[in-house]
Amino acid sequence: MSEENVEVVRAQIDAYNRGDYDAALALLDEEVEWHVPEVAALDAPASGIVQGRARVAEQFARWLEAWETHAFQVTDALSQGDDVFIAGLQVGRGRHSGLDIRVPTFHVFTVRDQKIVAMRAFPERAEA
Repeated sequence: MSEENVEVVRAQIDAYNRGDYDAALALLDEEVEWHVPEVAALDAPASGIVQGRARVAEQFARWLEAWETHAFQVTDALSQGDDVFIAGLQVGRGRHSGLDIRVPTFHVFTVRDQKIVAMRAFPERAEA
């Protein structure tokens, strides 16, 4: 089951990277919990948790407004049970600044029944 969970997460990231946001969102459970670092939370509650697929869709839209281009390049994927650890780089160009970014990012996704039920983002690999 662990390898299947990795495939679900990779499919979600691949859909996001190619701009197929409907496909990316379809891999999320209706009640998904999307935990984002406070600095990236934009309009999230103080806890940094976005609850539900519809709210995650809103968050994606707000996030993408800031970028001319944005993608997540996976550099490592490990799984254990329902959890999938993903290491990678966020790469993009700011829409207004024109600045290019390459930011290491680490996520732990929880997958059940072929749907992502939670995602937690971490600034450091050791924290993830």
